[in-house]
Amino acid sequence: MQEQSAFSIKKLWSIKPEFRQKVFYLSLTFLLLSCCQVIWRPLKMAIFSKMVGAYLVPDAKLYSLLYVIPLILVYSKLVDWLRRHHLLYCFILFHAVGGVIFSYFLAHPVYGIANTAASSSRVLGWLFYFFMEGFDAFYSTTFWAFADSVNNPKDAKNYYGFFVSGSKVGGIVASGLLYLAIKASSTSDHYTLLPNALFIGSIMLLTAAGAIYALVTRVPDSFMHGYEAAYQLEIHKSRNDGSIWSSIMSAFDGLIIMIKKPYVLGIFSLVAFYEIMIVIFDWWVALHADASNPTVGAMTSYYAFYYFLLNLIGLGISFFGTTPLLRLIGTRLSLFIFPVMCLGMLIITYLFPTAGVFFAVLVALRALNYSLNHPTREVLYIPTTKDIKFKAKTWTDAFGSRIAKSFGSVFNVSLKGATPAFALLSSLTLSFGLTFLWLILVYFLGKTLQNAIDTKQVIGQSDDATTDATT
Repeated sequence: MQEQSAFSIKKLWSIKPEFRQKVFYLSLTFLLLSCCQVIWRPLKMAIFSKMVGAYLVPDAKLYSLLYVIPLILVYSKLVDWLRRHHLLYCFILFHAVGGVIFSYFLAHPVYGIANTAASSSRVLGWLFYFFMEGFDAFYSTTFWAFADSVNNPKDAKNYYGFFVSGSKVGGIVASGLLYLAIKASSTSDHYTLLPNALFIGSIMLLTAAGAIYALVTRVPDSFMHGYEAAYQLEIHKSRNDGSIWSSIMSAFDGLIIMIKKPYVLGIFSLVAFYEIMIVIFDWWVALHADASNPTVGAMTSYYAFYYFLLNLIGLGISFFGTTPLLRLIGTRLSLFIFPVMCLGMLIITYLFPTAGVFFAVLVALRALNYSLNHPTREVLYIPTTKDIKFKAKTWTDAFGSRIAKSFGSVFNVSLKGATPAFALLSSLTLSFGLTFLWLILVYFLGKTLQNAIDTKQVIGQSDDATTDATT
């Protein structure tokens, strides 16, 4: 009996031999992308706060939409022109080159971070923030769109937790090394160290491209089909050039599908609910971080430690929670776990509204999202068409998160003149309301997902037919 029990427990983390290469390279890719992310994100907040001003972060989130929307339109056209892994190459090359360029200018003694005079007219600080917002918008979207297209629901249930664990390992190592490097150097050394860290992030991106190349060349095609019904639909799908106007309008296909398809609009709502809550908590933590860390190096160190904790906790959740839970209770029930835990953390914040609690709750929310909520939510995309996986997903994740952050930023700005007690009560009331709506929504999304899998249907197939007729 004991042997049978041990065998069952062991199966919760087992990987079939024929899937090991695929799981390894996808996990390695996410690990390298996450190494870059946890280096760049602390730099984004610290550099903008000390070059431009932390009080302008809500404004920057609003203006970043003007940068992200054109990127989404370009990405939507690339979906029509390029193969799945080529989209990843484009994302990686664009941001790797951008990272090298910004590392050069940020090291400049006059225009860069060595100039400690914060001003709203520091153009480089604004441009750097927008560039980083674009990276954040597409970083996980691009990876998960590719992963969703080469895995079926059973693969996702069995192996998505491993992909996330890989990303958490990368996050722990990179953020820990960044934190230690800053702590071991002087303030004057930070003006060289931080641009170099940005450059190292670019190297990590290029290495991730190498991992994707190894995946597509070494893993047999039969293991790269993903959801078979969607794969077969894509093979037999006609692609006509159509008129120039139709070609231009096809860049908006994802937005049109998102609006017309309740299932996709529901996923958009999940993204929006989470991002609004995060922006609210992030604002409180950012103000405290800016006030308690006088230099760009000190603030980067603060956020590096924050991401170290986030990834350390996330690794435990993804390995001991995500993988076993998806295998034991399935995707549909797993979708409820994050909003239920959100309710618990909101109650704790209401009872103990201190800076330390806000920091702890923010770390916990992000760790749970990246390690459990996000990979579970990604399963919702698997039985969908390519246009939903790539085009609509980009509008849902990239545009949806920016819209939600903009809403959250407007909400934060509207509370600037309010008393701390009223601002806190308003923030928590909004968060409670969103979480209750979340619980209702995941019930219907989970039901639709299960019906599609049971009947071997492709969600959004009618949308693709419409797209074909107009292109």
